[in-house]
Amino acid sequence: MSSDGFSEAIHGLLPRIRERRAEIEEARQLPADLVRELTATGIFRMSVPKALGGGEGEFLDALRVIETLSAADGSTGWCAMLALGGGVVAGYMRDEGAREVFADPCLPMALVAEPAGAAQRTEGGVTVSGRWRFASGVTHSTWMVLGAVVMDGGAPRMTPHGPEIVHVFVPVDDVQIHDTWHVSGLCGTGSNDVSCQDLFVPESRIFSLFDPTGYRPEPLYQMPVLSQVAPAISAVALGIARAALDEVSELAQTKVPNMSMTPLSAKPVAQVEVARAEGELGAARSFLYDAVDDVWETVVGGEQPSMRQRALCRIASNQATEVAARVARTASTLAGSSSVYNTSSLQRHARDADVITHHFTQSPHVWEDAGRALLGLEPQAPLF
Repeated sequence: MSSDGFSEAIHGLLPRIRERRAEIEEARQLPADLVRELTATGIFRMSVPKALGGGEGEFLDALRVIETLSAADGSTGWCAMLALGGGVVAGYMRDEGAREVFADPCLPMALVAEPAGAAQRTEGGVTVSGRWRFASGVTHSTWMVLGAVVMDGGAPRMTPHGPEIVHVFVPVDDVQIHDTWHVSGLCGTGSNDVSCQDLFVPESRIFSLFDPTGYRPEPLYQMPVLSQVAPAISAVALGIARAALDEVSELAQTKVPNMSMTPLSAKPVAQVEVARAEGELGAARSFLYDAVDDVWETVVGGEQPSMRQRALCRIASNQATEVAARVARTASTLAGSSSVYNTSSLQRHARDADVITHHFTQSPHVWEDAGRALLGLEPQAPLF
C-alpha cells in the first residue's frame, strides 16, 4: 500500500485522536479501542517484509505517516513510530522467528533498543535478565524487543567492536510491567519499565540491531539503523510542531490578549514570530526529508551510504527536533496565559516536543560526532 493509501486509511481517525488527547494523557497509555482502530488501518504492517505479509513500503512513506499521526497526538504518533520500527526488525531476524512473531503482521510491537539487560548463552538460545526503561507501547503490544549484553563468567563477552550485544523478541506476557511512567511529556505512550529474570529466548528470536550481516536484502532492511531511527523520531517532533503552529494561528484570529483591544493576529510580534516559525519548520523538514531520501536512493541502488551521508542524516534529525521543540514552545508562549491550563493543547505540544530532544539519538553529542565525520574523523559513538 502506498503512503497515500495508508494516509487515506488513517485520515478518518485523526479527528477522533485529536478529541481524545486529554484522555490519552490522563490514562498514560493509548486506549485499547483506539489501538484496535489503528491496527485495523493496516498501518503497523507498513514496514514488515512482504514475505511475511507486510507492506514493505518506502521509508519516506513511513515518515509521512508518523508525522501525520503525531500532528493529531504526539503520544499516538510516538507509539506508531515505535511499532513501525518493530516491523523493520522483522527484516533482521531468522525466518523462523520472524514468522512466529509476525504471524499477524498488523499488530503493533514495543521496542527497547538499549542493552540494559544481561544475556547468558545456553543450549538453543539465551536466558535474559534485567530491567528496561522506556518500553513505549508495552501496554498494548503482544511482543516486544529487549536489548542485552552477553555475559561470560560475570563479565561482558568482548568482540573486536566492544561487548557482544543481542536483541531478542519476547512475549509481553513474559515480562513484568512496572508503573513508572509519570513524566512531563509524551505522557500517553505508556513507556513503563519492564523486567524479567532468566527468561529463555530461543535462537530463532535472537538478532542484533548492530550487525547487518543477517539483514534481508530489500532496501528497507539495508538502511543504517540510526539513519532510520533518528529521522523517525524527528518526524514525531515535526508533526507535533505542525499542530502547535496551526493551532496558535487559528487561535490568533479570535484571541484578544489581556490589556489589548485587537486580536493576537493583528500584533506585529505575533506576525513576525509565526512567519519565522513557519520558515524554520519548513526548512528543517525539507532538510530532513532530503537527507533521508539521499540515503534511501543510495541503498535502493545497492550501495551503503557514505559516512558523510550518515552524518547529514543525523544533523538533519537533530536540527528538525530542536527546531520543532522551539516552534512548539513559541506557539505556546504566543497564546499567552491561557496555554498554561491543562485544557490547552498548546502546552501539551510544547511538553511533548521538549521530551523528544532528550532522546539519545537527538542529544548534543550527535553534533560533535557528525562534525567529526564531516571532517574525516571517526565518530566516537559506537553506533552512528
